Amino acid sequence: MSDWNPKDPEALTTRYDLADWSVDDRADVAAALADAEIAHSWDGSELLVAQDTEQVVDAILDEIEDELDNHEDGDDESGEDNITEYELDEWSEGERKQLCDMLDNLDIGYRWDGTMLLVPIGVEAIVDSCLDSIDSRGVTFVDDNN
Repeated sequence: MSDWNPKDPEALTTRYDLADWSVDDRADVAAALADAEIAHSWDGSELLVAQDTEQVVDAILDEIEDELDNHEDGDDESGEDNITEYELDEWSEGERKQLCDMLDNLDIGYRWDGTMLLVPIGVEAIVDSCLDSIDSRGVTFVDDNN
């Protein structure tokens, strides 16, 4: 296994086409293979591994794919899919401060990414009411689940 060289045309190599996977997902694959001490290489978006590691690599890819499917289904434990985003770039600093005060008083967790307000899913009705009470112009709901 340690003698495998992806540039050797005689080496028994298994190729996986991961073109449909994002760069971040492929980075997760590389990290998992490194953790498992499996020699690998990339040819563009194709993963190359020694043929004798194919079963282990299949299992690693299946596990990562399952995690990705769970993440897309909203079952992700990290909570990153459990947010609603409001773009408030047309709001003044004072309006955003007023909104923060309202959310603080209502004990609603939030954070800002530039002028994008991020709140947990499930509090949209309350946040919408707060937004409406201040000024509804310039508010765009961003739906990442399309």
